[in-house]
Order: sequence, then C-alpha cells, then structure tokens
Amino acid sequence: MKSSRSSVCRYWRQGRCNRNPCRFVHGDPQPAATKVVEPLPPSSNCHRSNVYRAPQTQKTQALAPGVLRRKLSSPEEDRVSKRTKSTEVVAATSQKSQERSVDLELPSQSPSEPAAESTTSSLKPEDEAAAVVVVPTASERTEEKEAASSPKPEAEAAAVVVVPTASEHPEEKEAACCQDWMSGNCGRGENCQFLHSWCRGDGFSMLARLVEEEHDGEKKSISGIGYPAGSDKLYSATSGGVVRAWDCHTGLLAGTANVSDYKIGCLISDGDWVFVGYPNGVKAWNFKLGVYHDLTSSNGQVNALEFGLDALYAGAEDGAILVWKGFADQQANPQFQQPATSLRGHGSAVTCLRASINGDLYRRLYSGSMDGTIKVWDLNTEECIQTLKAHDGAVTSVICWNTALVSCSLDKKVKFWGCAEDDSDDISLLYTHEEESAAVALGGMNDSEGKPVLFCSWSNSSVGLYELPTLEERGRIYSQKEVRAIRSGPDGLFFTGDANGVVSVWKWAKADAA
Repeated sequence: MKSSRSSVCRYWRQGRCNRNPCRFVHGDPQPAATKVVEPLPPSSNCHRSNVYRAPQTQKTQALAPGVLRRKLSSPEEDRVSKRTKSTEVVAATSQKSQERSVDLELPSQSPSEPAAESTTSSLKPEDEAAAVVVVPTASERTEEKEAASSPKPEAEAAAVVVVPTASEHPEEKEAACCQDWMSGNCGRGENCQFLHSWCRGDGFSMLARLVEEEHDGEKKSISGIGYPAGSDKLYSATSGGVVRAWDCHTGLLAGTANVSDYKIGCLISDGDWVFVGYPNGVKAWNFKLGVYHDLTSSNGQVNALEFGLDALYAGAEDGAILVWKGFADQQANPQFQQPATSLRGHGSAVTCLRASINGDLYRRLYSGSMDGTIKVWDLNTEECIQTLKAHDGAVTSVICWNTALVSCSLDKKVKFWGCAEDDSDDISLLYTHEEESAAVALGGMNDSEGKPVLFCSWSNSSVGLYELPTLEERGRIYSQKEVRAIRSGPDGLFFTGDANGVVSVWKWAKADAA
C-alpha cells in the first residue's frame, strides 16, 4: 500500500489546505504539468430560485447596516402640491411633444422586433479584455522550499493561463444577492458566486435597516411608510395591525401603536397627519396636536388612501372609493363625518389610488383594481370618464409623472400611459416594460443630478431603479422578501419596506461639484 506521506495533498494543490501539520505532502516529488483548477461549484444551500439574473454591470461593495445618523428636518413635498397643482413624483426631463401634451419620451417599440426584446431593457457590461496571468509550475513551487545548495531540476517554461473576465464568464458572480449572506449563514466568502451586498449600482447607498424583532418570532409585512413634513419620526405600518414610529436621529424604535386586530392595508402622511386603512375604517392621527379621528365604513378592507382638493379618498374591498370631505378647510383639526359620497364602478377591490390636480379644469383621480382595470374620475363631477383595460392581472400600483400615468400589475408588466391636461384627448398606452416576475409597487424621484428615476419592486425580492426616459437600469435593491412599500423623502432620501418587516433607508449620493 502506498503511504499517505508519499501522496500530494489535493487541497494544497488547489490552495485550500488549512491543516497544520498535514499528513499529505505539500509539494510535488516530481515535476508535473500545470493544471488549471476550475472553481468549485457553489454549495447546494445557496439558493438560486426566485432571483433576478440580469447581467452584472458593476461591482458594488457590501454596505454594512447602520443607523440613521442625520436629522431629517427638511419638509417633504406635498403629495398634491398645495392641492392646486398636478401630483407629480418627479419632473421628467424630456421635451413636450408638439402633437400631444406628453413629456415622457420612451424607447421606440418597433413591431418588427421580438416581443421579449422590445419590452425588456437592461444594461450590458462593456466588453473587457481577458487578463493574462503567469502561473508557476509545480516544480518551480517545489524549488522554493529546497535549500539553495540543492541541485535544481531542469527549468520548465512557465504556463500561460488565460483567465476569463466577468463579461466572458457571467456565472462567476451572479447579479443577485446571496440568500445565505442575507441570513448571516454564508461561509463561502469571496468564493461565493452571488453578491454580498444589499444593492448594486452607483449613486445611492443604504443608511440604515430598521428592524424590530416580534415577540412571537413572526415578522409582519410592511404595508405603508409615512414621513410627515418637518417631523423627526418615520412611521411604518405592518399588515399585523401595528404602527411603529422610528427616531430619525438614532434609527431606534420610538414607539408602537396597536391599531387593529386585523390587517392594515395602507399608510400615508400629509402635513402633520398620518392615516392608516384597516377593515371597515380609517384611523387618522395628528401627533403634533395630539388629535385622533376614527373614520368608519362598512365596505371591507381599505387598501389605498389618497388626498385630492379638500377630500380624503379611500379604496375599499367591495370596489367602492369612499370620500370624506372638509379636510383642507379644517386641516388643523378637521371634523370628519361619515363618507360624503362614494365613487362606484370597479367590479373588484380597489388596490391603489393617485390624484392629479392642475388648476380648475384638470382634476383627476386614477384608481387601480383587482379586476385589472384603471378608472379615470373627474373630481369636479365625481364621474368616471374613462376605463382602461390596463392589465391581465391585478393592478398593484399607479403613479403620475408629469402628463404620464405609470401602472404595474401582477401580470409582470409596467405600462406608461399618455394623458392630456384637458378633456380633448383620452389616455392611450405609450410603452410596456416587462420582466420575469410580478410587479408589486411603484415609486420615483430625481437623483442627486436631477435625473428622474423610476422605482419598481418585483416579486423576486428586488427593486429595479430605471432612468427615464430611456428605462436603462441604474441599479437593483435586494431584500429577503418582496418590497411592498416605496416612499420618497426629502434631501435625496427614500425608503423601502419588505414583507419581512424591515424598513430600509436609502440616500442618493451628492453630485460632485463641477
């Protein structure tokens, strides 16, 4: 039998032996041809399922979770700008069309191109030249350990190995976050083929992850995020019926309120007010004045809330949109009564609302529903003026962007609609963007350079950041579960809340001075 001491350690050959002493030889007794060792396959516990696999564009350093160190003191822009201007997420930079009043110029969608290419956009990394590395042979490595006076074997030519770059070997680092790293269990370190970072892309970074462990070990999904103007508290609501207040100075939990024994469907803020929707009602707080209101109804779960003119709108489970009026006239301490009226037309639950108001003529409310339609309501007459057969699945979110309406759905599509600022033209579809996962929530804002960026969260637990109007992907945010709430804030801040009960605070980096 051959002695183990005469066998060369195979782990040493791969550069991975950590035994000292090792019962195998760390060196070749005879010169041997150089062997290029392929990287080991990833461990089976590194999950590949349900991840986004777009090409990796840039390397992003891991962002360690921290606390929110700066004071959030700048006032937030009103959701409806002084209730006399159009509700805008950000201002698009493209010029207005001469034929139609549409500011958003999207990529052309040629009918001759395949559907997959015409509806999906992603950034491609630039081609890189392959690196040439000189690897010493095994005999040369053995000679280093021998005494200087020992006879040396005949010199051998060094082996030239061509090492592929990331663009030639895309699977070397997957453009997805390692699920094991997220849970703190990845032991592969630099050898892991997945990202060890909560995001990839340039121009933004994570400031804090706001987490409170539930006493029963169960974390509840974030259903809404609010930041009242001038407040030093950030508010988040969970589907388990709890509202939490986070201190913006320290990032620590400042207090909780048990709102309901049932699901909280949404949370929004306006001025000093915070509103949450729950089954058969809406609760309203003014934490600055210490005022509280309980608005009741009998229409089931309230899934969406929005402000328009002097009214509060609530989208309910039975398809109705409830209207409480008098908010603007008595904003310091409004005396809400029973819903003044209700807008009816949807055949299923209302899931999202967005108001767009510009002067006296253009006053619109857009509502998305589980039935896949979007309805356009004239707030002057409180009538439905158009119904869009928007999606093949439930509409999950709508936002207004200048004269464009953006919607997303469980049918894996984000659609851009052109809408005029008067009654001359109906809304029409401009462009469709599609990915491999269901779309969950939309948001948007300008980056530090003033460029408009659209946020869209997907059911594969990621959030895509897309620069408008080109729809080029600026980056990607990852979480352990899907992000269901996106909220923009002042001074380049924005927030995401996921189904694991975590609120993440992000910030755009300041542009370099010219």
